[in-house]
Amino acid sequence: MIRITSVIKLVFVSFHVVLGVMTCTLIFPVSSKKVRYGLIRKWAQILLFYLRIRVEKIGELPNFKNQTYILTSNHISWVDIFVIHSIYPVRFVSKSEVRSWPIFGWLANKSGTLFLERQNRKATHMIGNDMVIALREGDSLGLFPESTTSDGLQILPFKSSMLQPAVSEKIPFVPIALRYYLANGKLNPHIPFIGDMNFVSSLVGVLKSPRTTVRVAIGNTITPVDVHRRELAQILEKDTHTLLHEVLK
Repeated sequence: MIRITSVIKLVFVSFHVVLGVMTCTLIFPVSSKKVRYGLIRKWAQILLFYLRIRVEKIGELPNFKNQTYILTSNHISWVDIFVIHSIYPVRFVSKSEVRSWPIFGWLANKSGTLFLERQNRKATHMIGNDMVIALREGDSLGLFPESTTSDGLQILPFKSSMLQPAVSEKIPFVPIALRYYLANGKLNPHIPFIGDMNFVSSLVGVLKSPRTTVRVAIGNTITPVDVHRRELAQILEKDTHTLLHEVLK
């Protein structure tokens, strides 16, 4: 039964991915930013529906109409990106390896993801400039300050390097925390993308996964005024830890 369900999910996801490719190729080039973001949100919502992942939001995001924000989150899986997109689409800053993922890497690029070569200091400076340009153009950004994925049980130390552009521009931050639960209330072991796992094996695991609820806890807005990025990283890490272990316990 699980195998049949996984095959059905794969068929629906495959068709949906093809639809995403067609949308990026044919519609995005002639669409406004508002329309593109609306399409990204709807596409992410349908993808999660096909994967049998239900989003349960705890708290509310601020009003994005007249202000850009940086959303920060703990990082468990590539699925996190679509969970956040399903609530409010942002331009993510992601490691350059994502660009090489089959099809999903191409979709990430077309949806406006900024790619970072983590081992290249010059590239880090360049991505900072790209972030400032995006923020000044009115795009909100999404960051995973842990800079890697975890099993979802803990918060890894937050890195501060990618926070500087927003600190310089005095852009507000909104910390959120994610956890994936099975119907019995236990954490879903199929979702974490950790260790030596590659994207294809992770996708297979997600397709095999039973019905899942991802709980998204939204914290209070933090505006970086007269604060160093390292101090800000500590504040965001602490708030995310509180959301994960008190709100989502």
